[in-house]
Amino acid sequence: MAERLLLDERIRADGSVARCWGSIEGDRFRVCEDDGVDGTLSIAALDRVMCRYARELDTAVVLDGESLDAGAGRTLRRLRHRAAVDAEARDYLVWERSGAPPIAVIATMATAALRYLVLRLADERVHGESQESEG
Repeated sequence: MAERLLLDERIRADGSVARCWGSIEGDRFRVCEDDGVDGTLSIAALDRVMCRYARELDTAVVLDGESLDAGAGRTLRRLRHRAAVDAEARDYLVWERSGAPPIAVIATMATAALRYLVLRLADERVHGESQESEG
C-alpha cells in the first residue's frame, strides 16, 4: 500500500502539470494539490463521493496499481484502464469495500468533487471565523 496516491493530474494553461494527491491520516482523507489546495475530509465523505459517482466495476477488470488502505476493509485504488469504448486508457479511482463489489469512477470526476469539498470546507471555516470576530 502506498503512503499517498496520485488521484489526478491535469495540464495548466501554462503547460505545466498540476497533480492532486490523496493520503490517509488516521480517520481522515487528506487531499493535497500542487496548486496549494490542501485539506482533510472524513473517510465517510470519501465514501459518499465514490458511491455517488462511481459504478460497479466489471469483474473481468484486474485490480492492480497503487492503493491506500482506508481501514475497515476499504481501499482506494488508482487504475489505468482502457474500456472497449475508449480510444486510449483512462485513469480511474476504484473504491473497494468489504462485502461489496468494487466501484470505479473516472479519476478527474471524483477528484473534482473531493477538491470542491475541501475548498468549500475551507471557505466555511474562514467565513465562520470572520463572522465570529465581527460579532
